[in-house]
Amino acid sequence: MYCTEKQMTERFGAKLIAQLTSRDGSGRINRKALDSAIADAAAEIDMHLAGRYALPLSTVPLPLARIACILARDILAVNSDINDERWRDQAADARKMLRDISTGHVSLGVDAAAKPPAASDGGVQMVSGGRIWGRDKSGGFV
Repeated sequence: MYCTEKQMTERFGAKLIAQLTSRDGSGRINRKALDSAIADAAAEIDMHLAGRYALPLSTVPLPLARIACILARDILAVNSDINDERWRDQAADARKMLRDISTGHVSLGVDAAAKPPAASDGGVQMVSGGRIWGRDKSGGFV
């Protein structure tokens, strides 16, 4: 996970998180709803990072924790009566940042798992894994 309940309440306040998650009007944080939103945000982040970074990351960079909190709040807000235009704008900015990370325009400062192929002139490029058969590997049969 990229963020925790503690980070969500520190960033947005326990009262707001309770308002966004409470489905029964109790005014208490519904941990199941919050955990679900945090997991959904993590899955969205993973989709963007998977092609560039080895997952799970050994440490969560602070910008990713912030993005995860913003996305989780956005996910919760969609299912509540509380919604704010600024929240939608922040979530859109967070998603743009994830796209920039996935394309390499922005770096997380951690080792990338897979480097994207070098830019070419648009032609098809094939890379071989090497020969399976050959005189040097035939054990004298060829």
